[in-house]
Amino acid sequence: MMRRRTRLWLGRSATLGVALLAGATAHGQARRPALPAPAANADAAADYDERRAAAGRLLVVSRFRARQAVLIKDAIRAAESELTENCLDRAATGRDMKPCQAFVSPSAGTRARLAASESAILDDLMAANQTIYARRFTAAELDEIARFFRTTVGQRYALTSPQLLNEVQSRKREIVRRYLSAATAADTKGSQR
Repeated sequence: MMRRRTRLWLGRSATLGVALLAGATAHGQARRPALPAPAANADAAADYDERRAAAGRLLVVSRFRARQAVLIKDAIRAAESELTENCLDRAATGRDMKPCQAFVSPSAGTRARLAASESAILDDLMAANQTIYARRFTAAELDEIARFFRTTVGQRYALTSPQLLNEVQSRKREIVRRYLSAATAADTKGSQR
């Protein structure tokens, strides 16, 4: 019975992630907090602004947005997996399944809102990563990294990295699936006896 329930939940997991990301995106759009500067004095704030600007230039020249667009599907799958696990835990412990029901059968409107949110998701990723880079590197360091992406090999890397990332992610899923199948094979054989 539990195996059947698990298959039912896993079969519907694609819709779970769609709904989860739609809700997270709507929440993120409704409440975007201002990004804090690392220090209160004017010089530190100006330096931080300069670093954020340099980080923005780096992200543009490195085609960060295009690379992330490739990875959104993996983020959806990860969200689906996490939500599926939470719902299975709820089912196993007899808790209220109402929160899960909305994710199991998302409406056409929910699916459309998620699809329309892709640009906003990428905008949020750009802003978040601009802040992360600005906190870790000086403006001069970020400009130096950006110079690489202006070289011939840097431009080639920036242009091919979305496809490379897609191939790497695909290969990673295949490899992990193979090991997962091997790890569960003994249990499967044992239950058939």
